[in-house]
Order: sequence, then C-alpha cells, then structure tokens
Amino acid sequence: FEKARAAHGQERLTVNCAGIATGMKTVSRKKDTGEIKAHDMAQFERTVRVNLFGTFRVLSQSAAGMVTLEPMADGERGLIVNTASVAAQDGQIGQAAYSASKFAVLGLTQASAMDLAKHQITVNAVCPGPINTDRLSYWEQDRAQQQGVSLEEFRGQIVETAGQNTPMGRIAEPSDVANMVAFLASEDASFITGQAYNVNGGLLFH
Repeated sequence: FEKARAAHGQERLTVNCAGIATGMKTVSRKKDTGEIKAHDMAQFERTVRVNLFGTFRVLSQSAAGMVTLEPMADGERGLIVNTASVAAQDGQIGQAAYSASKFAVLGLTQASAMDLAKHQITVNAVCPGPINTDRLSYWEQDRAQQQGVSLEEFRGQIVETAGQNTPMGRIAEPSDVANMVAFLASEDASFITGQAYNVNGGLLFH
C-alpha cells in the first residue's frame, strides 16, 4: 500500500481478488480438498489465512486510507469489492476449507459494510462460479495424467462440462466477473453496500 500510494496516491477503489483455489496443493503436495476427516490441518489453515485473512488485511488497510479522503461530489469516499465464490453460499463435498473461508468472506463483507457506511465507503462482494481462465491447478495436472491426455484437452473437457451444467449453456469468462466489479465501482452502485452478487449463469440462486 505504501508503494502504491507513493506512486499513484490514495486509492478510492480496492478489489480483493487473490486467493487459493479449490484443488490447489502446496509444495508439499498436501491438498485443501477431500473429505473433512482427511483434511490436512496445516493446509486448511493456509487456505483460511489466504482467502479470509488476506482479504481482511487488504480491506482494513484500504479502508483506513479511504476514511481520510475528502468526499467526492456524490459524497462517497471509496469502494471495496471482495471476491467470494458460489462456494460461499453452497457448501460442497470435499471443499470444507475453501467453502469455510469463502463463507467467512461474506460475513466480513456485511460487517465491514456496516462499519464503513458512516464514512460513505461501500463494501460488496462478487460470487463467481466456474471461470474459463488459464489457471493451471495441480488437480487438473493430476487428472490429465491419470486419463492419459494433455492438460489442454482435459481443461477443454472441464470447460465443456461446466457449460453443460450451467443453465445459460456456457462457462463464465473473466469479463463476466469484471463487468460486475465495474458496475459496483460505478456511480450507479453508490447506494449498494453489504451485498453479494452471483455471476454464474444461473448455476446457483441465493
């Protein structure tokens, strides 16, 4: 934050979008997925630290700077958008660590929105479903090897299956999520705070 502010000044918009995705493994190859009785405690804690504690640290640091700003023409001082997940609203088998951390992000979003409303700072969240990105997880690599196909071929299968399971018939693109973030960062959303928006093509209603 110090380096960014020195180069660009105090931010008015912060998007929390980093995290550990389901199916990733550490260097030690310990998974954050699997039945709850088999979860590795160290990796469970790491998932929560990145997805929840990381979001908290960025949010709190950004809010501390935003409250010092002079209000804009519409009275607003700043906007914060957290990235949650469909897993934040619908617990899924084998994803206890990921779902727990993302459920907590929604609680953090709502509580922070209440705390910061008096400062005219909005806090909202986006909840994406499966996204067609080039993120390569160890899970995808392992499954591709098991099936004897290339990583690209396996990812193509995942994208096709995700599209078939989505009411709108396709997997989400990064731009679908970016468009929601852009809306929440616009003047049109200046009276929206503490909300969580699904971007999943009808995969989950909540």
